[in-house]
Amino acid sequence: MSYFLFPLSSSAQSIVDVLRQQRKEARAAEILAEVGDRLAPRPIVEVAPSDPIVDAYQAVIASRDAVRDSLFQIEEARADSAILAAQLASLRWRKVEPDAQGEFLERFGETYWQAVPPRRDLLADTLDTHGLRGRLQASFGRPTRNADAQRRYGYGGSEYIQFEYWFIVNDSIPVLALDMDGPFGNGLLVASDERYERILPAVKADLSAQLADERPDPWLDYYHAFDRQAWFRTGYNGIEPFTVRVRTPRWSGRVVSDRWIIHR
Repeated sequence: MSYFLFPLSSSAQSIVDVLRQQRKEARAAEILAEVGDRLAPRPIVEVAPSDPIVDAYQAVIASRDAVRDSLFQIEEARADSAILAAQLASLRWRKVEPDAQGEFLERFGETYWQAVPPRRDLLADTLDTHGLRGRLQASFGRPTRNADAQRRYGYGGSEYIQFEYWFIVNDSIPVLALDMDGPFGNGLLVASDERYERILPAVKADLSAQLADERPDPWLDYYHAFDRQAWFRTGYNGIEPFTVRVRTPRWSGRVVSDRWIIHR
């Protein structure tokens, strides 16, 4: 399995693009006023030996261009930092419902998923699966899909993943949250498009903080443990968590449809 933070909404992104272009044009005018304009470069035609004066002039021009490019990069970096800060100020989480997976994949099916490295200070990286699953249930309801998705919804989920929560954050960022080893693991694998690598840790921290404030709700999942070559029914009945080994379900491995497959 290849492991799988965050643009604004489409309308807001258009505004940001316009502002970026306006800022770039204004800054270009300021720089040109400081260092002067120049003609577009033309191909050099060798008609005589190199002239030291010409060489010195070209060196000055090259140095001026380097300064201008450096100023542009600094301005872009400052703008990007400001935009990221605005994005991280308020995160809105929307879970993808089981019957909305097709729409999600039409929009994000070509995503190159990348997971954020774990941290020892995050509940989402340290709490056992039972505790995380109950808090996810309380905060977002049932998973987008789980191991018995075929029995429940008529499509083939992965038997070796206990649960998958798919999210769209701030109307535009795809985020996946999966168990690490069914009821025997700890922490969540949280991933998004690799484009958002810089802010994915903050996105995961926000999810972790949200789960920390929740009290677990009852839930029930199935899980096929690959290493153990066994099926388990696992859940929380409102009093205590449980994990019970069961026979291989009759619906196991019988993929009725290949719809809504997310490739990892």
